[in-house]
Amino acid sequence: MNSYKRLVVGESLSGTTWAPAHIGYGDNNRTTLVRVAHSRLEWRLPDASANPYLALAGVIAAGLDGVERSLSPGAPVADDLYELMLAELRVRGIAQLPQNLGEAVAALESDTSLGEALGSAFTAEFCRFKRMEWVEYSRAVHAWETERYADRF
Repeated sequence: MNSYKRLVVGESLSGTTWAPAHIGYGDNNRTTLVRVAHSRLEWRLPDASANPYLALAGVIAAGLDGVERSLSPGAPVADDLYELMLAELRVRGIAQLPQNLGEAVAALESDTSLGEALGSAFTAEFCRFKRMEWVEYSRAVHAWETERYADRF
């Protein structure tokens, strides 16, 4: 759950963030999902809670799918993506990353090429498990909620 809290769209509580929130790449651009620096790629999405094997398998599968279908990554992004308004990002075709586990599971369920690469049975079970985790989290009452709402009375 906490992995998605760092993918901040808009200003974070500290005023800055180092995690990407939108899909894009750029030359030495730390606000993009993929940073290209000195002829190497830096994939900036996962955090320490990611399963490294699944994360790497997903990147390889996505890369192979892009090569097989001759997909273009689009133009590199030079702008600070944290500074652009959502409307400007949409006009430029820069998509937002899932902002919570529920959105991420829905994205995985709709991605047939990644599901096929990981195996349909595995993907279905993984999504079922993560959907249950999201529902449990969503139903729980957290300390922030009680501090904000219950302590007022």
